[in-house]
Amino acid sequence: MAFRSFDIDAPRWDQSTFMGRLKHFFNITDCRTALLPDSRLDEAKALRITYLHGPIQVMMVGVFLIFMVPAACALFPQRCSMAVSKLEPELRDSIISQYGDGVQRVYFNKGL
Repeated sequence: MAFRSFDIDAPRWDQSTFMGRLKHFFNITDCRTALLPDSRLDEAKALRITYLHGPIQVMMVGVFLIFMVPAACALFPQRCSMAVSKLEPELRDSIISQYGDGVQRVYFNKGL
């Protein structure tokens, strides 16, 4: 049993005959759309467009993250300070035992 290769661009029916063109037309056309009101057809168009919203939103979020996060890090200072007295007791005791009472504030990077 030999299989011929499948060509997606080739029509399934002979386009040089009327019956071949008619079969092709009814194969790609849904005749029920002639019976529907315009509002239903507009809903179908809107539904088709909403499928594009997901990929477009993902792409836009990606672009914003790529460009806006570095811009925000550059515009807003990332260095922050905190008084040693406001730290947790274990960390405060560790800092005081290592550096003495001379340290009043500690600095840290806020990060993202």
